Amino acid sequence: MLGIKDADSAENNSGSKNIVIYPVACAVPGRSDGAPKLSGAISEIRIRPGSYLHSFYKKDVVAEEFFCNYEVNPEFEWAVIEAGFPIVARGAADEAHAIESPTHRFFIATLFQPQLSSQAGKPHPIIVEFLRAAAKWKTQKLEDAVLE
Repeated sequence: MLGIKDADSAENNSGSKNIVIYPVACAVPGRSDGAPKLSGAISEIRIRPGSYLHSFYKKDVVAEEFFCNYEVNPEFEWAVIEAGFPIVARGAADEAHAIESPTHRFFIATLFQPQLSSQAGKPHPIIVEFLRAAAKWKTQKLEDAVLE
């Protein structure tokens, strides 16, 4: 993974010295008993201007819903960035919450879950943009087939 020998996730409990994905360092205060450490709404997620995510949200700071126990180990952020995946969303303690590929509009990985804050009549911006891109791709494929 990321060109790192013996890279692993703490969830696998492998004993690797290179744990790239590790337990959430700061638990969300006031979360429900037994819920993952990173669960519930977090109101201060900073989105990097110029990123795809920023173009979806059209704002610099957003609130998102989480439900997870693992995050990128800050000691390995350099490897994620070096592999071509800039960190495009960060929390209040500067922790990584999303990465994306600048060469592919929908190679996006987030710790938050868009489906948790999507509502009838008000779908999440990532979901809306994904559906737009899928419709555009389908139209392009149909046009390409006609031209062949």
